[in-house]
Amino acid sequence: MTTTDPAMTGQPSFIIDQWDFTATPAQRQDGLIDSLAGRWIHCQRDQAGLDEWLDRLGIHSGLRQAVLAEDTRPRFEEVPGGFLLILRGVNLTPGAEPDDMLSLRLLWYKDGLISLRKWPFKAISSVRETLEQGKGPTTLDALLVTILEAINLRIDELLEAQELELEELEAIDHITNPQQHLTRLTQLHRRLLRLDRFIRPQVGALERMAIDAHAWLGHRELQLLSNQRDTTMRILETIEMLLQQIQLVRDELQQDLAERMNRNTYWLSVIAGIFLPLGFLTGLLGINVGGMPGVEDPRAFWLTCSALAVVAVVEFLLLRRLRFFGK
Repeated sequence: MTTTDPAMTGQPSFIIDQWDFTATPAQRQDGLIDSLAGRWIHCQRDQAGLDEWLDRLGIHSGLRQAVLAEDTRPRFEEVPGGFLLILRGVNLTPGAEPDDMLSLRLLWYKDGLISLRKWPFKAISSVRETLEQGKGPTTLDALLVTILEAINLRIDELLEAQELELEELEAIDHITNPQQHLTRLTQLHRRLLRLDRFIRPQVGALERMAIDAHAWLGHRELQLLSNQRDTTMRILETIEMLLQQIQLVRDELQQDLAERMNRNTYWLSVIAGIFLPLGFLTGLLGINVGGMPGVEDPRAFWLTCSALAVVAVVEFLLLRRLRFFGK
C-alpha cells in the first residue's frame, strides 16, 4: 500500500489520511481542512494538535474527551450534529495478542466522518487500500458500513483460528499429558473471555445504531448495517459456543484426571489391605524374644512363607468376593 508522509504533504501530524467523497471515486486530500461535509479524516488520537483542531470544528469539550479518552468500551451515542460510535477490533500488530482488542472511534459530525485510533488498524488499512485502487465505497455512509464489515471480517478470521485450535485440543490424546492440555485450554478460554468482554457491548452499540441511524444513512446502507449487526451477533454466539465447548472439554479432562486418581488410590488401598496382616505377622515373627517357635527348625522359614502366601490368597479371594475389584 502506498503511504503518504504528513510532513511532505503539509498535513498536521495527527492526520493519517483524508478522503473527499464529494467526488466519484473518492479522492485523497492533503492539508488541514475546516469543513467536514463529505469528507473522511483518519486521525492519530495521541498526537498533539488534535484537540485544538476538534475544538475549532465546533466539537464541544465533553465530546472531545469522549473520543480522546484512553480507555473506552463499545457504545453508540447521538451527539449534536451527528453520532459517536466506539468499536473494538482485533489487534493484528506483529508480536501483539489479537484478543487485546484495539479501540476505534468513529465520529459522524456535520455530514463528515472522523475516525480516531492509537495503534495501526488492519481493517482501516484494507479500506484505504481499496480507496487507493478506486474500488472502495463512493459515499460516506457506505464507507462507514465498509469499515464495520472489515472489522467483523478480521474478528471472524481470529475466531476461525480459535475454533481450529480447540478442534486440535479435542483430537489430542490428553491422557498422555493432561496438565499441558489443561493449560492450553485455560489460555484459549482466557482469550475468548477477553473477546466476549468487548463484543457483547459492541452488539448493543450496533443495535442502537441500527435503530437511530436513519437520519444519517440511506436505506441500502441501513440494511447493510443491520447485516453487520447480525454478523456481530453471530460472532458473539460463536464465542459463547466456544466457551461452552471449552468447559465441556475441561470437565471431561478433569473427570478423567479424577478417575485416574481414584483408580490409583483404590489399588493402593487394595495392596495396603492385603499387606497389612502380612506385615503384622512378619513383624510379630521378627521380635527378638525367647520362646519364638521354629527358631531351631530349618523348615520353619518355608512353612511361614507358605502360611503367608495362603493368607494373601485368602485375602485376595475375600476382597474379590466383596467386589472390591472386578472379576
